[in-house]
Amino acid sequence: MSILYLKYKIFLCLIFCLKIGISPAYSKTDYYTTADGLSSHNVNYLLLNNNGLSGIGTNKVTLLYIIIITLIIALLLIYLVKIRRENKQRELIAKQIMEQKEELIIKNKNITDSIIYAKRIQSALMPPDKLFNSVFPDSFVLHIPKDIVSGDFYWLSKVGDRTFVAAVDCTGHGVPGAFMSIIGVELFRHITSIEGIKQPSQILTSLNKAFQKIFHEQEIISFRDGMDLAFCSFDNKNMKLEYAGAFNPMYLIRDNNIYEYKGDRFSVGLERPDEYKTNGFKNHEIPLKDGDIIYIFSDGYADQFGGPEGKKYKYRRFRHLLLAIHQLPMAKQHEYLEKSILNWKGGLDQVDDILVIGIRIHVNKIPD
Repeated sequence: MSILYLKYKIFLCLIFCLKIGISPAYSKTDYYTTADGLSSHNVNYLLLNNNGLSGIGTNKVTLLYIIIITLIIALLLIYLVKIRRENKQRELIAKQIMEQKEELIIKNKNITDSIIYAKRIQSALMPPDKLFNSVFPDSFVLHIPKDIVSGDFYWLSKVGDRTFVAAVDCTGHGVPGAFMSIIGVELFRHITSIEGIKQPSQILTSLNKAFQKIFHEQEIISFRDGMDLAFCSFDNKNMKLEYAGAFNPMYLIRDNNIYEYKGDRFSVGLERPDEYKTNGFKNHEIPLKDGDIIYIFSDGYADQFGGPEGKKYKYRRFRHLLLAIHQLPMAKQHEYLEKSILNWKGGLDQVDDILVIGIRIHVNKIPD
């Protein structure tokens, strides 16, 4: 029963009681009725027939006041009970929301703590800056993960007279990409150190086979992901560089000119297109000269949206930037590249992990 309906009934009762007290005619038995039997016509009649006011007795007036006050109190009590019930419901809902919020906060903290710990593990698998600088004193590594953990990673290893460097972009980013990076690091180590393969194109082929061996029995997984990468092998004895790539190219700047060595148009992974089956990965051999600068990278830098029109940075702009800064010290190049992409991004979200590696060649300082 609604409050409005109760008010209406009480109003009818009040009118009825008032008529009892002020109209002798309504004292007769045959005129008595109930509030439920009152119509709007009866109410109007009662309001217009207020004769006999002079005949109100003290007892009747007192009784009338008592009835009116009682009905008002009853109405207030009904209203207060309703308000109290609604307040209890609101408090219960608010309590449930607060408990759910606290539960989500705890779960989010646990997940974040786990991911932060995973980042430590991932960072431990990558070569530390001290090692990278000891092997290539004139170099930089720009690594800006999109999330706490990254699908982009870099790898460095020395085996005999070869120094291997890779810039790898695992399909996806965040936790899935981080898991892929852990697999990739171990596979690189096994292929170069255990299997003893030195040629980049053969290393990528062996990497492809390893992915197939790991995942081919997982029928419940639709595994279409893999790695895009640029892989370099420095031949310290013969002063040459070998490169092979899966999608990701390599840039060489020499005598103020930039040369692009393109990777093959397929990723390392289970998907093996006809071109791969026919030709495999292509191996590039480049004789090294003093002052050459090698750049390998993922696609995160070129794919970042930003600028005045919110467009991609793109490779053409990236190449022009490298040409403009290549004569700067490598530390300054790192700083300039980082500031440039952050300014370009502005207030937009970072769309992917970013990885850029630059190495300046000094013939008399090629890693031993």
